[in-house]
Amino acid sequence: MSKPPFTLTITMGSQPGGRTEVICRDVMRALGTTRMVYDATWQGRRVVVKVFAKFGKARYHAMREWRGLKQLESRQINAPKPLFFGHSPEGWAVVTEWIDGAVTAQELWNEAADDDARLRVLHLVARQLARQHDQGVIQPDMHLGNFMVRGEEVFALDPAMMCFRRGPIGRRRSIRQVAQLTGMLPEDAGPAIESVFRTYADARGWTLDPQDVQRLRAQHRRRRSRAIERGLRKFLRTNRRHQAIRRGPWRGLADRRLSEAVNLDEITAGLDEAMACGQVLKDGRTSFVSHTKLGGVEVVIKRYNHKGLLHSLRHTLKGSRAKRNWLNANRLLILGIPTPRPLAYIDEYRGSLLHHSYFVAEFVGGRGLYGILRDQTVPEDRKQRLIDGVVRTLDRMAGHGISHGDLKHTNILCTGDAIALTDLDSMQVHRIAWLLRHRHKKDLARFLRDVPIR
Repeated sequence: MSKPPFTLTITMGSQPGGRTEVICRDVMRALGTTRMVYDATWQGRRVVVKVFAKFGKARYHAMREWRGLKQLESRQINAPKPLFFGHSPEGWAVVTEWIDGAVTAQELWNEAADDDARLRVLHLVARQLARQHDQGVIQPDMHLGNFMVRGEEVFALDPAMMCFRRGPIGRRRSIRQVAQLTGMLPEDAGPAIESVFRTYADARGWTLDPQDVQRLRAQHRRRRSRAIERGLRKFLRTNRRHQAIRRGPWRGLADRRLSEAVNLDEITAGLDEAMACGQVLKDGRTSFVSHTKLGGVEVVIKRYNHKGLLHSLRHTLKGSRAKRNWLNANRLLILGIPTPRPLAYIDEYRGSLLHHSYFVAEFVGGRGLYGILRDQTVPEDRKQRLIDGVVRTLDRMAGHGISHGDLKHTNILCTGDAIALTDLDSMQVHRIAWLLRHRHKKDLARFLRDVPIR
């Protein structure tokens, strides 16, 4: 596609035989090369131009967008006003009005100063969602980027993905949509979730009963779980935050904060040398751990050692422990559960078999819980706060279906009264309730077993 600024000549499908020119000034959004959204000017007024260019489907996608816009207009749902559509040398184009002073709800969420401001965004969108459902409009692609906000007004975007029904949307389907909206909130934000639901219910004239709230909570947990699983896929490929490592026998992924601070040699072939030059924290048969620096970044590196052919074959098939540590650490951070920030995982292959694997995490200053609980100079009330903090963290993990699996006190770092969990390669996500309860009790028992009796 052409680079802006450029002039786009459109043969208008909504006005047979008509032609007009639009000046595309800037790219607002790009989806590969198959869909572009431009900030443009038409007949002296500011407009938005969506250009669809997917081979064999461009006209279909443009028509679906146009029909969705006309449906929203006929149902009196706030949305960008459709102006015209047609064919151009760049592909099929749909032109809508520019909404002055509006920003996406996602931008408002990202720029919000505090939780109250973020919650206000959800309340605004909830009222718009209620209006859409009353008019029989379902938005399957439910996220804040598909709403624009101007003051108290909310505008719906992306009509091509919407479904249009003859009557209002039923209660069960509506609750599923509200659960998608509140998926931005953590599971322990119960009052906030319910407040958004009540705003939605008031806008629809509903009277809520406890069963509705329970249904919302269940759907919210399900949506959060799915969103996290989708989000974790981003931690296994190159994107704006991560750089894939594919060179020689090395495979893995690095946080760009690390990959831009050091060259790839240092985080592949140079890892053993860097570890040997650092402070050795553990030198065992299964693993070697060192506190060192990479490119000025203070890190802890854990190497999982080679233990024979069968061990290599097993971890080649099921994935390395470093990779599991990487995914588990990122899962906890998504959930707001403290753990040192993961910076990379690297697998070293010999032929087609995994030989060594490395996990790199940001260094967190502090002391291990084991030493603090046995230090006579540490006040007893601080020790109790740390113990309570660990128990609360375990309960939060269990609330997300997670068990740690190796909760020795040496795997808990303390900075002030804050704790951080480490050594996550034994962590598991459970789908079976009784197994989760068993593992949670086991984690708790393992932790309390080492608490000194006072």
